[in-house]
Amino acid sequence: MASAILSSAKHGAYIAIGFYVALVLLVSVGAQYQGAVETSLQASTLGHHQVSVVAAEQGAVKGAAGA
Repeated sequence: MASAILSSAKHGAYIAIGFYVALVLLVSVGAQYQGAVETSLQASTLGHHQVSVVAAEQGAVKGAAGA
């Protein structure tokens, strides 16, 4: 009976360790994915901002030339 309890405890411990490793992997991959998404969003926002600045500067130059 004691060996059955020990065997069951070992099995439960292996399952708990497996769940822990899976959780750590999911959190790690999720954090890396979130960082990649934030970086790409920042890059696209920066690119849009630069286009807006260039368009505003061109408008100012055209306005000054027409005046």
